[in-house]
Amino acid sequence: MRLKSLKLAGFKSFANPTTFTFRHGITAIVGPNGCGKSNVIDAIRWVLGESSAKQLRGGAMSDVIFAGTQNKAAKSVASVELTFEHTQDEQTGIRHELNLYHELSVRRQINVEGKSDYFINGTRCRRRDVVDVFLGTGLGPRSYSVIQQGMIGRIVDSSPQQLREFIEEAAGVSRYQARREETQKKLLKTQENLERLHDIEAELSRQKKKLVKQAESANQYQQIQEQLATVKEQLAIHQLCQAKSLQMQHKSSEESLTKSVTTLQQQYSQLKAKFSKLSDRLAQEQWLKDEARDKLHVQDMQRQQAEHQLHTLQANINQLDGRYQANIERQKRAENSLAEAEKEQQQQAEIIGSITPKITKLEQRQQQSQQAYAPLQTRWNEVNAEVLDLEKQQRRYEQQLALDKQADSRVQKDLSKWQAQQDSWQQEATKWGLSPETGASDKDGEELQDNPVQALAELKNKLSGLMKQQETVTESLETEQPALNELSQKLTTQQTQLAQLEKQHASLMAEYETLHSIVHPKKSSTEDKSKQDTASTTDSSSNKAEPSNSSVAALSKLPALHQQIRLTQAGEKHASVLDRWLAFWLDSRVIDITSAEDKAQAGEWYQLLSGLTGPDADLPANKAADKTKNKANHNKAKPSADQPENSVLFAGAVAANQVKSIGDELIPLAELIVAPKLSLWQQCYLYVPEADQGTSDQEALQRAATLMVQLPQSALILTASGWIMGHFGALHLSKLSNESQNSQFLSVRLQQQQRLAALEDKLNDIEEQMEALSKAVKASQLKKEQSSVFVEELTAQLSALTHSLHTLKQQQVELQAKQDRQQSEQQRLIKQREQLDTDYQQLQQQQSQLATSMEQATKHLQDIEPKLIVVKDELQQIEQKRQSISQQEREEANTLRQLQLELNKAELADKHSQQQLQQLVIELKQLKHSQQRLEQEQQQTESQLPKLETSLKQANDSHHQLQTALEERNAIINTLQAEADTLKKQQDDTEQQLQQQQQSLAETVTQVAIANERINEAGERLKQVNNELSAERVLTDYLTHGRSLSQAKVSKLQSDETELSRKLDNMGPVNLAAAAELAAVDERLLPLEKQINDITASMATLTDAIASIDAKTKTLFLQTLDAVNESLTHLFTKVFGGGQASLTLIKEEDLAQNEQWRAGLELMAQPKGKKNSRLAVLSGGEKTLTALSLIFAIFKQHPAPFCVLDEVDAPLDDANVTRFTNLISDLADEVQFIFISHNKLAMQIADELKGVTMPQPGISSLVSVSLEEAEHYLEPSA
Repeated sequence: MRLKSLKLAGFKSFANPTTFTFRHGITAIVGPNGCGKSNVIDAIRWVLGESSAKQLRGGAMSDVIFAGTQNKAAKSVASVELTFEHTQDEQTGIRHELNLYHELSVRRQINVEGKSDYFINGTRCRRRDVVDVFLGTGLGPRSYSVIQQGMIGRIVDSSPQQLREFIEEAAGVSRYQARREETQKKLLKTQENLERLHDIEAELSRQKKKLVKQAESANQYQQIQEQLATVKEQLAIHQLCQAKSLQMQHKSSEESLTKSVTTLQQQYSQLKAKFSKLSDRLAQEQWLKDEARDKLHVQDMQRQQAEHQLHTLQANINQLDGRYQANIERQKRAENSLAEAEKEQQQQAEIIGSITPKITKLEQRQQQSQQAYAPLQTRWNEVNAEVLDLEKQQRRYEQQLALDKQADSRVQKDLSKWQAQQDSWQQEATKWGLSPETGASDKDGEELQDNPVQALAELKNKLSGLMKQQETVTESLETEQPALNELSQKLTTQQTQLAQLEKQHASLMAEYETLHSIVHPKKSSTEDKSKQDTASTTDSSSNKAEPSNSSVAALSKLPALHQQIRLTQAGEKHASVLDRWLAFWLDSRVIDITSAEDKAQAGEWYQLLSGLTGPDADLPANKAADKTKNKANHNKAKPSADQPENSVLFAGAVAANQVKSIGDELIPLAELIVAPKLSLWQQCYLYVPEADQGTSDQEALQRAATLMVQLPQSALILTASGWIMGHFGALHLSKLSNESQNSQFLSVRLQQQQRLAALEDKLNDIEEQMEALSKAVKASQLKKEQSSVFVEELTAQLSALTHSLHTLKQQQVELQAKQDRQQSEQQRLIKQREQLDTDYQQLQQQQSQLATSMEQATKHLQDIEPKLIVVKDELQQIEQKRQSISQQEREEANTLRQLQLELNKAELADKHSQQQLQQLVIELKQLKHSQQRLEQEQQQTESQLPKLETSLKQANDSHHQLQTALEERNAIINTLQAEADTLKKQQDDTEQQLQQQQQSLAETVTQVAIANERINEAGERLKQVNNELSAERVLTDYLTHGRSLSQAKVSKLQSDETELSRKLDNMGPVNLAAAAELAAVDERLLPLEKQINDITASMATLTDAIASIDAKTKTLFLQTLDAVNESLTHLFTKVFGGGQASLTLIKEEDLAQNEQWRAGLELMAQPKGKKNSRLAVLSGGEKTLTALSLIFAIFKQHPAPFCVLDEVDAPLDDANVTRFTNLISDLADEVQFIFISHNKLAMQIADELKGVTMPQPGISSLVSVSLEEAEHYLEPSA
């Protein structure tokens, strides 16, 4: 397999669609830096599935799309497509189901949102599919076959795991690793499913255990609830009577308290009226007192105001006197400041007059210095320009001389390279049959060119025969494969149907078994031995009146009537009516006297039962009527009497005279009940009135009494309305306390029998269907196995033919390629010889020209140096004069600046003195005016003082009079307040008594309400316990008769209630639906075991598959590692001329001893003459050669379809580049090489040059040159 073409569109700098077509040999991609050569490598890695934008020299995956330039818009989609041919080659081909043709195209495109799409042969696929296609071929986004720029040196520094991945890819283990990972994932998923099933099974088992206990608890719970209801009813009646008694007591107290409260309210009203009158008088006196106090307060305010005004006036007088004295002091200070300011102004005027002449003199000297400096500056500029010109000429000749020397050094290096190329060419010329001196063909070279025509003809004949055989096998396979698929689909459908039927059968069978166990209960071992127990019990009973415990136990072991009873077809119509009557006997034990050894044994049973139940247990058929009559009479005396728990019915005792039906209204129970045969059924008749009569219950009872006359003395008539009638009289069912749990037994049993029959029919149908489907499944499996064997044989034949066909085609390609290679190499070497001669002549000419140029530059430099020295001396003298004049100017300028500063300072001080004089004159005038104003204010203030003293005296007199009147009002108010306090105390005492009586009355009313509420609660509780018993009836009985329970009885009931409630509380929440839930859990547990077994078998199969993959992987990996080490040693020695290199497994403590082969790899390399312990100390070139030795050693063991190298020769010198090209040439027959290089020696070995240029900024384009074609065109000109 080889790479045929690479198509790029919109990828990075390849804005326009560009196609790279590659040949089998060596292709070199060349071009200047930055033109987009490495983008070709990035495109190959990207289309092979690279998912990291960083590895593609980008920040995001959308960066691979052409971003646009100034002249070309950006692209929205980038696309790269690789096309491979000979993909079905035996050695380097693809082992994948998608490889259906001899050519394979892989395309990847991306849009601006960063979404990538993959295509294989034009069909959309996943990235995983692309990666899977190339597994084991050595190709991949980060495999050893694609070495990007700068990566060759990092291979040496790769981690142990990365080195291991290279060897695994070379060994073809990656295919198995992918299968192992998939199998491991399936195994983990299967393990999770198994754990989930185990969890479900455990959970259901826990639920089952819990539900079994809950079902038992529910039964016990219901029994305790019934007992608790009876106790609560009696306690509710007692509580109701107690609440009524308390209500009557509290009502009596309420009436007496109401009268007392009325009397106290009248007393309180009288005291309140007296206190109101006294309060009004007291309020009037208080008002007069407040008025007098207000007047006194106003007079106090006026007096205090007069005192305040007097004090204020005296303070103002003192303040004016102080201000007057301060004003006099300020006038004196202002006059002194005015004299000092006039003196300072005179001093500043003298300073200004002395500085002005000095400044004028300095300005004149500055003008003279500037006139002397101008000619010196002009001459300095002229001399400096001449110096710069000479220095520029000197630097130009020095640069030219340095460039000539560098060029001469490069020519010397080029001559050395030419000599190396000459030696290399001579070696290759000898290899390909050319003369090392002339380049002409040798006879020995002609002998290498074997004629492959005859071999090619034989290969074509073999290919034709194999292709016909392949077509025949393919046609047979295409015919059989659809039939096999159809059989598989049919088998799957049948197995699914069979599984559904099995599941349905299991569900119905569970229901059938449950119903069958109910309808047809099995006899226990104790029941099978009942006759023996009965006989032994009879013999051991010497006293009839006192039966032994064993006799009672034998009676309880007899079968009950509800286990044997079956109705006739006519009886099924009256099942609901029969349920009400047969409820008396459904729990009774049945003795089959027909199977006894003799009739005496039945008599013994009768005597035993007489001793157990007393005289009323006269149960044989001939005495059934008497029993009923006696029981009816007994019930009249005691309505709550019940039937004995262990009553007995004798089966087989048939009366001598059987009475048939009388009309259609009376039907004997013997005609309605099939089994067991009891004489009781012949003595009892069911009254069924005709449907069209429409009689009432009274009329039906009269009609039954009429019919009773026609029946014998022992007969009984049973009516649907609940009446039992005999010659002794009539009795209603409610009088017999017919509250039995078997009131609907026959109806339910009839429904169960009908459902059981339906289930039997349905199960028979399903079993027939399952049997037919099982036979069909076996037949389909047999056909599928036969068809699968035939298809596998055809597939194996097709695979063998395909393999042979690929081998022959590969041989044909190799023969043709060998011939083409021989001719191509000879033409290339001839052209290379001519180029070497031309290069040598050019180098000799360049060396001569450089020598002449260097001599001229040296001569010019010698002429310039004396002139430059003279001009620099003159420039230095002028510079000294310039500096002297400049120094004098700077000193004079500083002096002038200092004088100007002193002048400005004196002028500012003079101006400040003038302003200060003006301010002092104004201030002196203001002070004199203020003094006059203060004298006037002092005179006015002193004139107001006598008037204020007179007002203060009058205010003191009025204050004394008002104070006397206020004291008189206080005396009156105190007297009235004492009387009011006395009345208030009496009123408070009365009010307190009233509140106490009202509180007692409220408490009594509350107690009455509480008693009423308790009566209501007790009535509700009684209603909840017994809905038929009303609270009114109980209270009427209590008030009439006064009956109540004793305290001991109440305590006993409360203790029973507490005990029963405690039992219920201890039971906690009870699941009353536990029985139904238990059946559902059992139904779910049945199919779980089968599922768990299937999954366990599946896990064992997956584990075996992983072990097989690991064994095969280990063998391939270790074999490949040994082979790569052998090739690595050979190539490393060849490249370095000695030394040693190897790949070794590192020891990992986390891995077991038998798993150490899974550890990472460590690369060790020691070039000849070195004893380095680490690879990090190797130089860049040594690291590159070591990495190349490793890569090519891997290629020797597992050649990838192609190898892409990006500037791997950059760190190498010419000698090592030659070794590098020799390595490529050795593998060129087996591997297709594509490399990027700037080195001419590397380019020379290429069969084709691909030039990448950038004619427009940012847009790469392709230029292809075939060296063979170029040599063909150059031959005529030569």
